[in-house]
Amino acid sequence: MTSPLESPEAWDRVGDGYSDEFAPTLAAYAQAAVTLADLAPGARVLDVAAGPGTLTLLAAPVAGHVAALDFSAIMIARLRSEAVVRGLHNIEAVVGDGQALPFPDASFDAAFSMFGLIFFPDRARGLRELRRVLRPGGRAVVGAWATLDPAAPFVLFEVLQAELPDVRLMLPELPLGTPDRMREELAAAGFEALRVAFVVHEFRAPSVEALWASHARANVLVAPIRQSMPRHAWERLSARVIGGLRERLGDGEVRYPQTALLGLGERGADARADSCHP
Repeated sequence: MTSPLESPEAWDRVGDGYSDEFAPTLAAYAQAAVTLADLAPGARVLDVAAGPGTLTLLAAPVAGHVAALDFSAIMIARLRSEAVVRGLHNIEAVVGDGQALPFPDASFDAAFSMFGLIFFPDRARGLRELRRVLRPGGRAVVGAWATLDPAAPFVLFEVLQAELPDVRLMLPELPLGTPDRMREELAAAGFEALRVAFVVHEFRAPSVEALWASHARANVLVAPIRQSMPRHAWERLSARVIGGLRERLGDGEVRYPQTALLGLGERGADARADSCHP
């Protein structure tokens, strides 16, 4: 059974909510990744699984050119619109597959994938593709989540699952969530000079009601449930979930720190192309 995380249609359905609810906090992790890569002014940059452009929009004022790729047409459309609003004319936003990048070998100085490549069906291929399109000496940064438990999202899923015992929520595994695993997979893809940095930021919601509303609108695992239910059924479910969350998390503000790992690797000095394509 395919996870919603692997479906562009699922991400299309949460495009606006994801941008509004999650992207502001995710921007702090993206800024850390840009800093870690130490972008040179005028660099050619690639952002894979770019979503609504959280990292792309931060890198563009420094870079000479940013190519942003995502398999969700809605996310890419939102990125393009935001680039116009900000007057950023050096962004090339394209719909595509991060496991088969539509770019020539050795064409970027830096490449990123923040919390996207980790969920590719063929993660190893995605990592090899990142390396392929880097010039010799270029750097890639991959963002991955450390274990979420006991953070509030897992509590939310536990409460929701209890209310919907016949629905399999298909919570994702969190690959590359340890330094050893991150280094192992980057090395297997051919990256060198490996580093892993930990970055911690805090997610906040003013109440459990706001936490639930945010995930109902923006979480790719929750939003399809809302969209499949009649309004009255969804409202009954929401009341029960909010009650369960209040029992577990209390009545006040919900705050939880979340750790991310940023894995950095360089393409070695050899100029040999390592195309994944047949």
